[in-house]
Amino acid sequence: MLRKCSAGLCVLLCLLLCACGNGQTADPTQPPVSVADTTAPAATTATLTETAAPPTETTTTVPASATSAAARTTTAPAATTPATTAARQTTATTAAATRAAATTATTTAARTTRPAPTTTAAPKTTAAPTTTQPQTLSCTLSIDCKTLLDHLDELESGKRALVPANGVLLAARSVSFTAGESVFDVLKRVCRQNGLQMEFTMTPVYQSAYIEGIGNLYEFDGGPTSGWMYSVNGVYPNCGCSAYTLQNGDTVLWRYTCALGADIGGRNQFQ
Repeated sequence: MLRKCSAGLCVLLCLLLCACGNGQTADPTQPPVSVADTTAPAATTATLTETAAPPTETTTTVPASATSAAARTTTAPAATTPATTAARQTTATTAAATRAAATTATTTAARTTRPAPTTTAAPKTTAAPTTTQPQTLSCTLSIDCKTLLDHLDELESGKRALVPANGVLLAARSVSFTAGESVFDVLKRVCRQNGLQMEFTMTPVYQSAYIEGIGNLYEFDGGPTSGWMYSVNGVYPNCGCSAYTLQNGDTVLWRYTCALGADIGGRNQFQ
């Protein structure tokens, strides 16, 4: 039953198609449509579509591996030339010099702006000047004119009163002096301190002081060979009194002679 219905439907469909085809005006330029063509409309439509479709642009797909290779080839660094190397070295040198200059400038600025260290000066201690006290020495000094006691008649009448009864003008005493002083220095100081007159001259021949008179008793007052002489420790030095440097403990004796020293145990030479 079903088969009969299906067959009937197919026949009915064919009749309807034929009726539709007969109703259209035939194009003399078109070939007659056969039943086969009618029964395969889908194929015809596809053919017409492909014919009427505009030509499409052909696109070539390049594999990813080839694209990567090309990219690598394109981005490969160019060969380094000597000029490029020199330029790089110059650039490196310039950069190093710039960095060195910047470092120097920074260091200089740091040194310039660095605050000066505060130095607290220690208080100066002024030491008291050391004064070296001269060493004090001593000697014994005496002055006499005992020889004139035997020659009073030879003295002028006005000078006889100048001779003491014992003939001692200055008794022996201890006298202080400093190192380096001479017999003359001590005699002059002692006479001044005791109010005893003393007169002297400087003699170029002896390069020393010559004692002319003590106690107003001068040379030649007691005769042509009279005058003053000195001894140190019992010895009459052969030099002027200002040339003789005293030593500690010396004994100095000034005596008046009437015979060039022969009457006092000295030499025939005035000092």
